[in-house]
Amino acid sequence: MFNTDLLHAELLSSEVSSQFSTLFFPQVIPWALLFISIVSVFIKPKVAWFSIAITLISAFILDSISLVGIGVLAVLFSLAFIANKNSHRWVKAILTSLVILLCIGLAAHLLPGFNNLLVLDKVNKSINSSDFTLYLNLDKPLILFALLLMMPTVLLSNDKPRYCERIGSLQLFLLVTVGFIVIFTLASIIPLIQFEPNIPNWWWLFALNNLLLTCVIEEVFFRGYIQQKLAIFFNPIAGLFIASLLFGVAHFAGGLAYVLIATLAGVLYGFIYHVTGKITYAILGHFILNFIHLSLFTYPLLVKH
Repeated sequence: MFNTDLLHAELLSSEVSSQFSTLFFPQVIPWALLFISIVSVFIKPKVAWFSIAITLISAFILDSISLVGIGVLAVLFSLAFIANKNSHRWVKAILTSLVILLCIGLAAHLLPGFNNLLVLDKVNKSINSSDFTLYLNLDKPLILFALLLMMPTVLLSNDKPRYCERIGSLQLFLLVTVGFIVIFTLASIIPLIQFEPNIPNWWWLFALNNLLLTCVIEEVFFRGYIQQKLAIFFNPIAGLFIASLLFGVAHFAGGLAYVLIATLAGVLYGFIYHVTGKITYAILGHFILNFIHLSLFTYPLLVKH
């Protein structure tokens, strides 16, 4: 049978994509280059540095970043580079702390000089969904490059603990699936969300932004850097749970219930990273959970009438 609903959805999505290009060109150019830069980090790291330089030049030309923002990045990248090269324990600790604080400032959009692009303004995914506003952020994704300068091994695979070698691909898939079910069930009971399957016509924009500008950055920061460092300082299990708690606290704007759900999600992502040793798997798990949330439930939260 010919699915007219599917055809309508595809045409509508194509129309939205065309309207997006018309409305935001050429302002969107820095983010197109930023997407390329982030993908390059995982494929051709040397190309990524050239690409991010071009990204920042285009952003400056198009007023997406000011001289103040360039100055902030110069300080951040310099501190990160020096922290990596410095061998003095206390100097390294101080520089590292400053880098982390600046990264938090970028993530919270507290540092001046960045003009993030508003692409969705108070849209509703479904009738019972709360308002959703989406910015293409330029500041937060740059955390990735600061961490690479400070810890060049942040993306490299880690050796799996011996007891994790018993967990095969099928077992991991089943465990992650159970984790998804637990998280969505608990979030529905609270209730933060409600089952309401419906894919909005801006799903593709959400997917690009969420995968490359959210999941990659958050997983590299919380799992690739924080969890990895805490695992060395304490032990792998303590590192997993502390990093997950910090991940949950980072979502405090959504309230205590949201912090709880985010912490549980952080445990799941941390578990994936712990078992596989691969940051890309944690990123994929994070993105799949977020996309399931968008597709099958009220997004971002349930409106309580």
